[in-house]
Amino acid sequence: MVTFDPLVAATPAAVWEDPLLWASVPSRTREWLAGFTRIVVFSAHPDDETLGVGGLLVLAGELGIDVSVIVATSERDERLVELTAALSRLGSTTDLTVLGLTDGALKNEASLLRDGVDLALASRRGDTTLVLAPWPGDRHGDHRTLGREVAAACAVHGDRLLLYPIWLWQWGSPEDLPWGRASEVELTASARERKRAALSAFTSQLHTAANPDGVLTREFVERAVHGREVLFEPEESAIGDHFEALHRVSADPWAVRTRWYERRKRELTCAVLPKERYARGFEIGCSNGEMSALLAARCETLLSVDGAPTAVALATERTRAAANVTVKRMHVPEEWPDGSFDLVVVSEVAYYLAPDQWAVAIDRILGSLADGGQVVLCHWTGHADDFAQSGWDAHAAFANRSGLRVLVQHHDEDFLLEVFG
Repeated sequence: MVTFDPLVAATPAAVWEDPLLWASVPSRTREWLAGFTRIVVFSAHPDDETLGVGGLLVLAGELGIDVSVIVATSERDERLVELTAALSRLGSTTDLTVLGLTDGALKNEASLLRDGVDLALASRRGDTTLVLAPWPGDRHGDHRTLGREVAAACAVHGDRLLLYPIWLWQWGSPEDLPWGRASEVELTASARERKRAALSAFTSQLHTAANPDGVLTREFVERAVHGREVLFEPEESAIGDHFEALHRVSADPWAVRTRWYERRKRELTCAVLPKERYARGFEIGCSNGEMSALLAARCETLLSVDGAPTAVALATERTRAAANVTVKRMHVPEEWPDGSFDLVVVSEVAYYLAPDQWAVAIDRILGSLADGGQVVLCHWTGHADDFAQSGWDAHAAFANRSGLRVLVQHHDEDFLLEVFG
């Protein structure tokens, strides 16, 4: 479910609280909050809202703002009892809705989640409504999925949305925070104390000697109470936050430059291409440009795209010597290039797309495929927290929806490589 140890903070609280870090971060004041008449808070699990924006909800209650809390998952009645107690202690007038989806598996229930998000917003939407949701850049699959779906729904209707981090303070460092989109909520001492009281209601989640399975350590709770409540403006594509954070931390987040497995897989991908040369290639999800550099030698022109700005910069630098390569920032499948291509390469990308998003991407690939064109799919067949589907499922969906013939198939121990045409 998570890709970090929730019991261990990677960065001490004192480092996070360095005043120099926050000197230019704008504040969200009580007066700003008073401009809203309703707040809709989405949380993946009971306690997310209290950890992330509990102090803000105290202020909302003091201002008489109606608050709706939409919880995506809860498989235990005990946690809903705890949540009800916590919200009462925050003192806000709260309308609670539980979608009843599976904890740890929101990525597999994206369609149901999307319906629940749309319904919740449709009945609460207004010019003075503020929507809050988990930051998709947090390294938790459920937070990422929920944040992405809420951001997509809000973008369609122009809803005012801000995103809140929860686990960033455990896994991250100041370099991981998107400072240019950050703001801080001004909290009073009384709001912090009410937040402390609310968090104490989540006894099943508190990590103690009597409850070693709890994930909220005393230090983490103290940071939630005394630390800053931070809100982020959404990125154009919320899911881009996740990949942008990965590429900021490392110029090679999957070690594709150094691991033999990755280098061999790239060489195999190019080796199985049926044609020696292609007129116009399109690579979806280029990351740092290692595959792009190889494809450049097989294409007259190559367009490589990625949604993360840092990845685009890395790929641009990697292919600087190849005049036939253009690297652009593009969020697929929402955005798509003009023209047709006789080679489309989708390598280690499709499993990040929910099945309905992948279906749209498949249709767009087919719509831009030139006569006699070929499509290459290559994906790891294992499982990871941030996958929306398996590599196997992505390949099967493409075969079924496209109706194209399999020209080449290579099934390695860890990945599946296919060429369709």
